[in-house]
Amino acid sequence: MTTTVPETVASQSLDIKSLSEELPTELPGLVDVPYSPFSARARGMIVIITALTGLVSPLSANMFYPSIQQVRDDLHATQSSITWTVTAYIIAMAVFPLIWSNLADQFGRKPIYALSMLVYTCGSIGCALSHSLTALIASRVVQSAGAAAVQGAGAGTISDIYPREKRGTALGIYYLGPLLGPCLGPLIGGYIGQSAGWRWVFWVLAIWGVIMLLLAVFVLPETHRRLVAAKHTIEQVNIPPPLCLKSNNPLLDIATIRYPVVALTMLHFAMIFGAYFTNATGLPLAFENIYGLSQGISGVCFLPSGVGCIIGSLTGGRITDVLLRRRGFALQAKSGLDPKGSAKVPAEARLGAMWVGTGLFLCALIASGWILEHQLALAGFLVVQFFIGGGMAFTFQCLGGYLIDIFPTSSARITGVQNFWRSAWAATIVQLFPTMLDNIGWGWSYSIMFFISLCSFALIQVVVFRGSTLRQNYGPVE
Repeated sequence: MTTTVPETVASQSLDIKSLSEELPTELPGLVDVPYSPFSARARGMIVIITALTGLVSPLSANMFYPSIQQVRDDLHATQSSITWTVTAYIIAMAVFPLIWSNLADQFGRKPIYALSMLVYTCGSIGCALSHSLTALIASRVVQSAGAAAVQGAGAGTISDIYPREKRGTALGIYYLGPLLGPCLGPLIGGYIGQSAGWRWVFWVLAIWGVIMLLLAVFVLPETHRRLVAAKHTIEQVNIPPPLCLKSNNPLLDIATIRYPVVALTMLHFAMIFGAYFTNATGLPLAFENIYGLSQGISGVCFLPSGVGCIIGSLTGGRITDVLLRRRGFALQAKSGLDPKGSAKVPAEARLGAMWVGTGLFLCALIASGWILEHQLALAGFLVVQFFIGGGMAFTFQCLGGYLIDIFPTSSARITGVQNFWRSAWAATIVQLFPTMLDNIGWGWSYSIMFFISLCSFALIQVVVFRGSTLRQNYGPVE
C-alpha cells in the first residue's frame, strides 16, 4: 500500500531542504577567531628572538665595566672623564627608544629590528677601533642608539601576539634578556677583557649584532597587529590606527606622565631601576677593592643576581597572569554573562603581588650597602644580591604589564616612555654615585637609594588601591 504525500507538504519540504542548503554551516558570531595567526611554536620562537635582541642593550652596557680601567689607561683618560663612556650610553638609551618605538608603531616591528641592529653593529665596530676617548664616547652613543630599539619594540611585539590574560608569562620570558644583561655582561666581559683585551669586548658585541641582524631579516616575522590584520583573520582588538605625522611625536608620548597613574608608576619604575643599575655598576669596584677578587672572578660573582632575575621574571609574569584570570573568573561568576571575564578586570589587578618583589628588593638593597660598609663575608653579600635581582625582576613584571594593559594599542610607545624615565634617572644616579661613595661611604649611599625607593613604593600604593578610579577621572581609559 502506497502513501501519497500531499503536493503542498512536498513543496514545503523541498523549500525547507533548499533553505537549509543555503544557510551557512558556521555562524559568523560563533567562529573562534584567534587573537594572533601564529602557532604556539611560532610565538615561542618570536619571544626567544625578542629576548635575545633585548639582551643586546644591557649586555653592551655591562660587558664594558670590568675593562673600564684598561680603557682609561690605554686612552690616557682620567677617572672622571672615563665615566662619560657609561653616562653617554645611558643617556642615548633613554632618548632613542622614544624614536624607535614610534617608528615601530608606524612601519611595523620587523624593519625596526633589522635597521637598529645594523646601527648597533656599526657602533660596536666603531668602539673596537677607537683610539681616543672622544671617538669611543661617540661610538658608544651610536651603539646605544641601535641597541635601544628593542626596549620599546620588544614589549610591543609581545603585546601583538599574546592576549591580555596570557601576556604576563610571555613578558616574563622577554624581560629575561634585558634583566640578565647586567649580570652576564660583567661575567663575559671580565674574562674577554682579561684574556684578549678590551677591544675584543666590542668585537664580540659586533658579532652578536650581526647574528641578531640576520635573525631579524630572515627569521623574525612581522607581528604588528594592524599589518597582520590586513593579511590574516584575527580578533579585532588592540589594533592601533595608522599614525599621522602629528601624532607620531615622542614629546606627546613623554607627556603621558600628566596622568597620575602613569606618573606614579614611572616614578617607582625609575627608582627601582636606578638603584639596581647603580648597584650593578658599583659591584666591580666592591669585588676588586673590598674583597680583592680578580677581574674574571668578579664577573662570576654577578651570577647570583642573574639567577634571581631569572626566577623573579618568570614567577612574576606567571603570577600576574594568575591574578588577572582569578579576578576575571570572579567577575564572570558574579555577572554570569561574559565568558572572557578577564577582559573586564581592572589593570590594577596586576599590581596585587608587587609588594613581594619590591619588599625583597628594598631589604636586600639596604643590606648590601651595610655589608660592604663593614666588609662582611662575601658569601652573605652574594646571597643578598640574589634577592636584589629577583625582587627587581618581579617588580618589573608587575609594572611593565600594567602599563601595557592601560595602553593596549601603543604598547611599544609606552614602554619606550618608561625606558626614558628610568634611564634618565639611572644616568643621574650613576654619575652621582662615585661622589656619594667618596663622601658618605657604601652604607649611607645605599641607604639613600633605599629611602628614595621606599617613598616611591609608598606612593604607588595609591595606584594599587585607587588606580581604577584615578583613570576614570583623569585618564587614561583602557
